[in-house]
Amino acid sequence: MEDDVMLPSEFYSKYETTRSQYETRAEDIAEVSLPYLIRTSGASGSTQMGATHNQSFNGMLVNNLKAKIGMAILPPRTSSFRFAPDTKALLELTGGSVEMNAAIQQELSFNQDRVNAELEIQQIRSSVFDFAAQLIAVGPVILEKVEKKGIVIHTLKNITAKLNSRGEPDAMCFMEELTNLPEGITVEEEKEIYELYTMAAYDTESDKWVVTQDIGGELVGEELIYETNKLPYKYLGWTWMPGDDYHRPFAEDYYADMLQIDRLGALNTQGAVVAAKVLLFVNQRGGRTRKKDVAESVNGDIVDGDAADVTPLQLQKNYDFQVSNEREATIKRELQKAFLDTGSVTRDAERVTAAEIEIMTRQLESSTLAGIYSKMSLQFSKWIVEMVMDELGIKFESIEVDVLTGLDAL
Repeated sequence: MEDDVMLPSEFYSKYETTRSQYETRAEDIAEVSLPYLIRTSGASGSTQMGATHNQSFNGMLVNNLKAKIGMAILPPRTSSFRFAPDTKALLELTGGSVEMNAAIQQELSFNQDRVNAELEIQQIRSSVFDFAAQLIAVGPVILEKVEKKGIVIHTLKNITAKLNSRGEPDAMCFMEELTNLPEGITVEEEKEIYELYTMAAYDTESDKWVVTQDIGGELVGEELIYETNKLPYKYLGWTWMPGDDYHRPFAEDYYADMLQIDRLGALNTQGAVVAAKVLLFVNQRGGRTRKKDVAESVNGDIVDGDAADVTPLQLQKNYDFQVSNEREATIKRELQKAFLDTGSVTRDAERVTAAEIEIMTRQLESSTLAGIYSKMSLQFSKWIVEMVMDELGIKFESIEVDVLTGLDAL
């Protein structure tokens, strides 16, 4: 059976088996950083997530990088994109008229502001932070653009995909557990919880995407057809190599060091607790010093006895702890560099300049994260801007206008 004629639930079951190893890696990474990013089997809202690790350093690294990516992709108080009209067509349209050119630029600026305002209204930025954390520490996501209501993020535990030789999806599917079905979907048998499968498959003959849904092996709703640039679903991942079934998270490259930090954190913390314990040994054999006098005395008391009869417990482990502390500090410095935890270039001010955002984005481009900003700008920023433009009915019919994102937009 070809994948594109499968029921969504059948497609999901087929590709779910290859996802399990990626889930295991994600759970290992989350266990030493931010456990709530992916829940293990049997975990619920009452499960104590913080009990799985011995430090918060790794979690701070993920949150720091998440914040920088989010600020770079959708910077506050400045536009993450700009409209660029075709230069030749613009000249032909205006005939070189300065007034007409200014009017067109004003119209482009007005619509740019409309899109940016709508991005804020739909709280897209908060979604960027959320899926950035997934890409860093867990794995790929499928983003669903809900008209006028922002983005729904479908994470690794609930998605499957078939990737082509370029690491791009030819088909993708996600499963939702719902208590109430979306409008337009009806079933014969009512249940407390419905498992709704949604699949988007690319049809090479028509060069379009076909979206189908099913519950319990029965197709529900209408079959929908989308142009590629109109598809309201977007598969995003961080690292992919030929042979991979899914994208890998950024933190997988540094898991060994993150695990060492967790183990050293436990060692040093437990050692410090033991070393801080105060025990006094009193020798009463000579009859000169009594334990009761030592225990009940306060600062400045005069007590009968011999100081040689009282000995404090000393572990003599200072050098051993120094070695582990130095090793922990070294790994932390290396991880901070990898996760760009070197301080932000943006000011805590009412207006952050495009130059400051550009500096931060160039950090993302030129560091160990080389290319991630351009990739996210191309795959996400342009997609979400075009989705919002379509919702607002913004079209440029008299002249061809491209949506520039990334460093070009800044």
